Parts: sequence; C-alpha cells; structure tokens
Amino acid sequence: MTTHHGGLRPFQPAPEIHKWLEELSRTGNDLDSLAPENLREIRRLREERARQVLFDIQVESVYEIKVPGGDTPSIPLRVYVPLDKQLARAGKLPVVLFFHGGGWVLGSPGSYDSVTRQLARRIPSLVLSADYRLAPENPFPAAVQDADATLSWVLRHAQELGGDPARVAVAGDSAGGNLAIASARRARAGDAPPVAMQVLFYPSTNISSTDYESYRQYGEGHLLTQKAVEKFRQFYLPDNADWSRPEASPLLAEDLSGMPPTLLIAAGCDPLRDEGEAYARKLRQQGTPVSYRLQSHLIHAFLNFYNFEPACSPYAEAVLGYVSERIRRRFINSESKP
Repeated sequence: MTTHHGGLRPFQPAPEIHKWLEELSRTGNDLDSLAPENLREIRRLREERARQVLFDIQVESVYEIKVPGGDTPSIPLRVYVPLDKQLARAGKLPVVLFFHGGGWVLGSPGSYDSVTRQLARRIPSLVLSADYRLAPENPFPAAVQDADATLSWVLRHAQELGGDPARVAVAGDSAGGNLAIASARRARAGDAPPVAMQVLFYPSTNISSTDYESYRQYGEGHLLTQKAVEKFRQFYLPDNADWSRPEASPLLAEDLSGMPPTLLIAAGCDPLRDEGEAYARKLRQQGTPVSYRLQSHLIHAFLNFYNFEPACSPYAEAVLGYVSERIRRRFINSESKP
C-alpha cells in the first residue's frame, strides 16, 4: 500500500496505466483546467483524438435518428446494428441504450464510438448512443430530461428500429451511468415494458458530496480529480439546492425498489469508487439483484483507453468482453418472457 496525505491507497494502477498517468502529470490534465472559454476546444480535441483508433470494429451499419424530446424538439440518437443476428427473436434484436460519460460537460456518441461498436459486436445487440444536451450551455435537469425522453421512446418504439422492447438495457459510464440510473428510476412508474438490466461503469451516484475515503485516496493524480468533479458540478448544477435531488444524486433517493437487475463495474483507483459501492449496497438492501465487480488496478474513465491507448486498451477490452457476456446472458434468459 502507498501512503497518501488522505491515508493509505489500497490499490495501485496497472503498470501501463501508471506510466500513462506519469506522462499526464508532465503534459497537464485538461480536466483540471476546464473553463467556459476553453470547453469548445477541449471538446474538439477529444473528438479528433477519438478518430485515431488502433483498429476497425465491424458492425453492419451505423446511422442517426432523432427522437422527440421533453422540453427540446428532438434528441439525436446514433444506432449501431450488429452483423450477428443470433439473439434476434421474431426478427427483433435486444437493445442497449448507452449514455456516454464526461461529467455532463464533455463527451459525445462520436467520442465513444469504439465502445458502443464493441458492445454491439460482442453482445450482439442494437446499441443506441444518446447525444443528450451538455452543460454549462444546458444545465441540470436538461440531461436528465433527455435521458428520460430517450428511454421512454425506446421502450415504446424499439420495434421501429428492429429492436425488442422486452429486452432493453440501459448502460453508461460516470455521468452517463448517473443518467442511466435516473432514466431507469423514472421508467419504473411507466406503462412501457420494464428495463431488463442496468449496466453502470464507475457511475456518479452522489454528486452532492466528495466526503469519501476514495476521494482522499485518489482525488489527485489519477485523471479524475476532486477539482475536476467540483468544476463539473459547478457547470452542471449551478444551483446547489439541486445537488441532493435524486435525479442528480441517485444514491440519496429514498426508494430504489423495483430497479432493474444491475451490473456495476467499479475502478479501484477512482475517487467515485465508494459512492458506487454504496449505491450497489443500497440497491441490494431494497431487493434489486446486483452484481458488483471491482477492477482494483484501473482508474476512472478507463473505457476511454479502449482502441486508443495501445498499452492500456487491453484492460478496457477485457472489461468490455466480460460485460458483453453478462448482458448477452441476461438477454438470452429474458427471451422466453413476454
């Protein structure tokens, strides 16, 4: 264990990731310099970088549609159709609705193209990647409204895309995991088919507080810093009265009963680790089946290494393979259900 000013660090990043973090400390972490005046450039650079892939991931097709929004006319949705149709039932494929991470401020379907392609290929299923509105241009609750509207539409109209409304999972990483949870919570009360599964990669579940041991251990020097989290919160939740609302901090929701079966992937070297574990524990206490998997040697946002950083990509690829198999099994076991 390594001693840190916040206490003992129980986990260490994998050697390749540690080397990447050392290089980041030399070149500078753009998450620590976020400001309204440089956001556009940071977003542009991330989109550009995401196109510099290591290898092609084949799917049958990728196209974009727009679905009706709540208080916005429409929400763009990128659709990935797999080559393999073995999980089709009556011609309809299972569906994964994916919400990208980026602190509700960064990220896009384009910057997550490799991740969503791989999920579509490996499960195999339709994958729908939501282009929800970002802060600070569109602060809370805009992203939640977009997530709600998108999931509601998908549960009711999946067949129009060749999808099976009885086999719809929601997924997301970090802020996207937060939106997946928020939309699944709201969907419990609807008259559409229930969500089959929620898949959460290192989700933000309590943006109201950084008072966790994992913040003291990993809030500096591990890509996502406490300073960056506080800046994201400032952009997304400018009114601190909203910080504790369940739509922003789902861990604080009193009633989490009736949530879909959950797979939660946590990273050991991540300031959000403890709140993710607390959310998994609270779901279990309220009767939801939960599978919690701790990747002790990984950092927050490790999915963004996939198909981009040659030395670090295999770690993300292994997790995506594991998750794809878990989703696949869930969809197979759900096949006989109405």
